[in-house]
Amino acid sequence: MQFAVIMRATDSSNLPPQMQVALPKQTFEMLTSRQDPRIKAIYPFAGERAGLFIIDTNSGDELQEVIGALPLSPMARAEVHPISTVQGVLKTLQQAEQRMAQMAPAGR
Repeated sequence: MQFAVIMRATDSSNLPPQMQVALPKQTFEMLTSRQDPRIKAIYPFAGERAGLFIIDTNSGDELQEVIGALPLSPMARAEVHPISTVQGVLKTLQQAEQRMAQMAPAGR
């Protein structure tokens, strides 16, 4: 299953300034080398200490493993969203239409 994970830097004032630069740098070097094939895409946000990751895992535990392995994870907050497909959404909408049609009063 694919997840959109938005990672945002948290207040890391308790870390030395060198670490505040080193951890994100290590993360982006790791991502550039494509060490983890479960990370399908990375989109840093311009002008922010944040970015969007597309991660493909089989479970929430595996997703947590991927996020936890990122060097910047101790200084970031993750917002996780499961990703569906257009076909899946269309199927859900078609089912909703069918339920509404069945509930319509007779003679209309």
